Amino acid sequence: LRQLDGILKRQQGRGLDAAFGVHMPGNYILMYESPQGEKQQEILAKADDELAGIAGEVSRCGRPPMPSSLIPRILMILIYPWLRSHVHDDDRKFTVADTCTSCGTCSAICPAQNIELRDGRPVFLHRCELCCGCIHTCPVQAIDAGKKTKGRKRYRNPEVKTDDLKIPRGNQPAEQI
Repeated sequence: LRQLDGILKRQQGRGLDAAFGVHMPGNYILMYESPQGEKQQEILAKADDELAGIAGEVSRCGRPPMPSSLIPRILMILIYPWLRSHVHDDDRKFTVADTCTSCGTCSAICPAQNIELRDGRPVFLHRCELCCGCIHTCPVQAIDAGKKTKGRKRYRNPEVKTDDLKIPRGNQPAEQI
């Protein structure tokens, strides 16, 4: 949020009026497995409560201080420059299993337009942003990031449907992708 605030200040002369954090089930499958079952439901229920509080704060035009935590700030300083210079090539580690059905979901939901289907197989174009949407959304779990993600449970917000993630390309409506 601090990075976004800084970008807005530089580009528009005005930063965020408010910023909030909501703890959700983690889905960065490259580093850890997402919570499942009861633990996931607990986190989602608590998030609903947090959102109700945020909605109240927003309706009152509240301006709470920006959430701050030392660990994310340190990580941002130490890791972010390296990550920015390497992120796009990290899809070279991605593999597609023979269980791939050539459905095209991975290509349709990729916000970086990093995936093309060639001869019915996903091909990664090395402009990946490591959102891992392709890994989590593949209906047959055919995409992995090397050995790191094999066997790990996938997670996607249960309120979000695959069609909601599909990105319109050109004049094509999302439902036709």
